[in-house]
Amino acid sequence: MKALIKKVVARYFLASFKSTILSLFLPIIIVFIMMTGMVSYLLAASQLEENTYKSVNDTVFQTKSYLENRLSDIFEELVVLSNHPDTLSLIAKDPNRISPEDYIKMDHLMDTISSNNPIIESVLIHLHDGKFVLSNHQDFRAKISFSYGEYRDKYNGSPQDYYWRNLHPDDVFHSSGEKNEVVSVFKLIGRKGSKANGILLFNLRRDFFNEVLDDSLLGENGYFVLVNEDGLMAFKTVDREYWMNDEVLKYMQEIKTEKGQFDFEKPSGKKIIVIYDTLGVNKWKIAAVFPEEDILEKVNYIKFVTLLVIIVLMIVAIFLASLIAKFITRPISYLVSNMKKIHGGFLDLKLDIHGASEVGILYKGIRDLVVRVNRLLDQIRKEQETKRQLELAVMQAQMNPHFLYNTLYSIKGLCDMQLHKDASAMVTALSNFFRISISKGQEIITVQEEIDHISNYLFIQEMRYGDDFSYEIDVEPHILKCRMIKLTLQPLVENAIYHGVKQKRGAGRIQVKGYQTGNDLCFEVRDNGAGMAEEKLEEIRGGLITNDPRKLGFGVRSVHERIQIHFGKSYGLRIDSKKGEGTVARIIIPLAEG
Repeated sequence: MKALIKKVVARYFLASFKSTILSLFLPIIIVFIMMTGMVSYLLAASQLEENTYKSVNDTVFQTKSYLENRLSDIFEELVVLSNHPDTLSLIAKDPNRISPEDYIKMDHLMDTISSNNPIIESVLIHLHDGKFVLSNHQDFRAKISFSYGEYRDKYNGSPQDYYWRNLHPDDVFHSSGEKNEVVSVFKLIGRKGSKANGILLFNLRRDFFNEVLDDSLLGENGYFVLVNEDGLMAFKTVDREYWMNDEVLKYMQEIKTEKGQFDFEKPSGKKIIVIYDTLGVNKWKIAAVFPEEDILEKVNYIKFVTLLVIIVLMIVAIFLASLIAKFITRPISYLVSNMKKIHGGFLDLKLDIHGASEVGILYKGIRDLVVRVNRLLDQIRKEQETKRQLELAVMQAQMNPHFLYNTLYSIKGLCDMQLHKDASAMVTALSNFFRISISKGQEIITVQEEIDHISNYLFIQEMRYGDDFSYEIDVEPHILKCRMIKLTLQPLVENAIYHGVKQKRGAGRIQVKGYQTGNDLCFEVRDNGAGMAEEKLEEIRGGLITNDPRKLGFGVRSVHERIQIHFGKSYGLRIDSKKGEGTVARIIIPLAEG
């Protein structure tokens, strides 16, 4: 059986390079497309559901905030009216001594409240068992029917006697037409049997709540409700199977949490989602109610589109894979035929293959490799020649006759002054200076040797210039055994003396620091000399990038080029300077332990 399977695979799937490509990559492509489609569907469905819930939550919050602001304004007007001096005076007044002026004052208050709040449909002030009645209902013929006892029996328990009524037929103002529906907020005054009793009542327009609660974002079967202990307020007409039943209404009336989400299931099996929040002004619950199937409907649409796209992509992938396999194998077949010619003894391989195909790239890569190798060999020869020239030039600079002459002349002066110890120390420093410069022809020396080299140089210069400058060398001890290019720091120290501290009035100071930073070594030569202008600094930095000898002194250029030849373009010399404050030359080289 295994042999038969191997034979079938070898004959039909591995018979040619083209069939091998198709048999290997088509299953991968198909699986990848299916997985991508499934993941895309799951992510899109999850994101859609999340966005829908977030959108509904935001809508509930915004609607609640708007209602909160408007109803708070109304409630504040009622509080202001109930505590107004004219109102308090009227409540405390003997009913038999109420004057027309009292009516005028209260009528003015009512007009102000109504004009400032267009959502107020009517206002009623009913005091002293009906001995003072004032209203501003739009229908001046409307009859007023109010029983303080009935209201007091029904409404009690509020510390300040302020109450809200959900949407209800107007049972206070009776017009000749159909009873109007209103939302009421009122304050009861006094107690049963008390001399001062009555009500301050605002009726709010039904249209206002209808506009606020009519939100198309909840879909065809979604709707807003306002719930309190009186019942619920809703305006949108939906099928009964989406409506809240009495159990859900009771649950919302009794629920303690201010905001949240829950769901309930109708007898038909439909799952209804409820997202609610609470108005702070009267503790009413505002809720968005919508069926879960409204969300799933969009998810099912995404599922259908995803499945359709997967099928189309699979067909396109099979077609394109066949074309690509044919395109790939054509140059390989051509190359194979040429290889057979070479096998037959024809060694002059001339492939007429162009473009970005694998075989063309392979042939071009081999040809370019030979060219690149020759170019690299030429580059190495040139770099070696440049390095030898720089090393020779640095050595010649170390043998500077002016430096040698001035040093010898200083030694002679010390001898003439009978300062033999100082002269001996200067001779020792000079001999050590040149010994390290030569260093048996070695290009790489230890950090310790390089530090000794600049120490000897600075000692000689300090002996020559006396108190014109001082110096300090601070190198981390653990890097002293590391390796570096010789004659790297001395040219920078020389620059610091002749172009830095010597250009400064008064005594100068040179600091040499060496430390490890990550996998690199950093050496700084810092002076407090004259510094340089920004234009000059930018010119030198540009010269470091381009290695332009016209913009750099020999010492700086040689140090920078030698480091880059040895370690690459990411290393080298960095210079910072500020006119009047000094200059910092910073060398960065890779850490190389001895």
